Amino acid sequence: MTHKFIPDCPIPFAGSQVDFAEMERGEARLMEHPKASALLFHKGQVATDGPALLRAAPSAIASLPLMDPGLIFLGLEEDGDPVFAASLTDDSQLPPDSLMDLRMHGHRLTPDALAVAGRARSIFDWHRTHPFCAQCGAKTASAEGGAKRTCASCETEHFPRVNPVVIFLIEHEDSVLLGRGHGWPPGYYSALAGFVSPGETLEEAATREGMEEVGATLSGHRYLFCQPWPFPSQLMIGLVSQAADKTIIVDKNELEDACWFTRAEVDAVFNKTGEAFMRPMRTTIAHQLLRAWLSNQ
Repeated sequence: MTHKFIPDCPIPFAGSQVDFAEMERGEARLMEHPKASALLFHKGQVATDGPALLRAAPSAIASLPLMDPGLIFLGLEEDGDPVFAASLTDDSQLPPDSLMDLRMHGHRLTPDALAVAGRARSIFDWHRTHPFCAQCGAKTASAEGGAKRTCASCETEHFPRVNPVVIFLIEHEDSVLLGRGHGWPPGYYSALAGFVSPGETLEEAATREGMEEVGATLSGHRYLFCQPWPFPSQLMIGLVSQAADKTIIVDKNELEDACWFTRAEVDAVFNKTGEAFMRPMRTTIAHQLLRAWLSNQ
């Protein structure tokens, strides 16, 4: 059976219908909007109500103990209603069992809910890891609804960063190479990936990573699509790369294992008629890349 690839629309964690409204972040009136709402987080997990996100009025949580940076402004929803997010210092104000690990269970949310929750999580992670000024070392403070941090000492402004990562399927003839990291669940294989280094193109990064991790000589890199990945804040850039042959030398410091899988084996895994490896989670770009490869894209 041949799969017709129809990418999840949108790609998981992408396609949010929220307008970031960058020019309106400092408007105090947004907090006072009668239909403003806020997503609730605790220790990186988001509060949910079934497939939807649990929400509260910003005014109702502004007085609660919140993690730095307090309320952050995410944007305006399609109807113009402002949406915020806050990370609570404890979960006593939340319904029992309402917190969700987005990485493991995000597929239970609607696509739009997953996208806006992922955006909030990335921003919270950035604030958590950047409390001090990289210029002078002084304490920084959140500004403009969490869109930046400012240093009162040297007046430097700091903005969230996204780290580019190439994630690539290596193919040769009618097979694809997948690898598994140390400590992964038994049987779980995925596409190879690595951060883009300063001075590299995406193609150069994939070529270097392929040689470092499995000793493969790669060329003919093809871009397919990308995905924001909020763990903590990467842009996963999906490629398909051609290997000169099937010879591999696995660097055991980088990977636990790497194997070639035939199209028939991959197809059987996606059809749930074979168990050559554990299929990557649907929320990952690796899942989408394999589906695209099955449809010859």
